[in-house]
Amino acid sequence: MNAPHPSLPAAALSGDSATFGRYLASRQQEYLIVGELRPTRARVRFLGTFQGRRVVWDCQFVALAGPGEAGEGMAAARRNYIEIGTEQPHGLPLGVGLNIALIDRPAIEKMIIMVRNYKRLRPGRHEYGPAGGVQSHTITPQRSR
Repeated sequence: MNAPHPSLPAAALSGDSATFGRYLASRQQEYLIVGELRPTRARVRFLGTFQGRRVVWDCQFVALAGPGEAGEGMAAARRNYIEIGTEQPHGLPLGVGLNIALIDRPAIEKMIIMVRNYKRLRPGRHEYGPAGGVQSHTITPQRSR
């Protein structure tokens, strides 16, 4: 999930919030996209607070309504989720799945705001909201008698 990225300096992948914060500041960025920004998945690193301390979030962000994410015949039937792992040398693993069709920079920025504003984050997986869609099927209208 979080293999080293060969073209980034060590500070970009540091789990130390001060080191990573200096890296972001030197580049005048609020977050770092690691690797390619794909339509339905992105690895994003950003600073935040967890249980009263500053952390580096190492986030795998998934667009649950995107093509290929929910499986054939389904329109994003999975629920939104936030999953917080155990702290690692590269930061605190975070998985976020939202019922959106596409990951772009505005979606990333909204996700970061959501994570930073949510005050009751706890380790583990937390699903919320209704499933994003229903099974695809055809409805045949019945004729009046």
